[in-house]
Amino acid sequence: MRRAALMLMLIALATAWSTSPTAPARAQSCSDDYVTVETIRGTIIDIKPAPEPFRSADIYLTGPAPCTSMWMQVLKHDAENCRVGGFVEAEGVITQDAENNSWEINPAKNEYMTLGDDFTCG
Repeated sequence: MRRAALMLMLIALATAWSTSPTAPARAQSCSDDYVTVETIRGTIIDIKPAPEPFRSADIYLTGPAPCTSMWMQVLKHDAENCRVGGFVEAEGVITQDAENNSWEINPAKNEYMTLGDDFTCG
């Protein structure tokens, strides 16, 4: 009897483990608290390189509500690996850019968002 109960419990645990998601779900939000590091997934709307001699470019992307219009500053050589209409996943601190009626995602540790460290695109 004990052996049957133990087997039933092991089967229940195995079933529960196999049906659980393998990767944690990440909620998308725009906290605008200058502290919280968040992960945003969206679509690239536009890429605007800064004029020479500046080495940066702005990538404009879609985001979750209420920050549906977002941008991030990246290095030009990183922006060259991305394309308009492609996906982007970025991790950083989100702030509201009230002057331009948009939101910005900033790196948690560097001056620019860097490909591979702070964002991926395709």
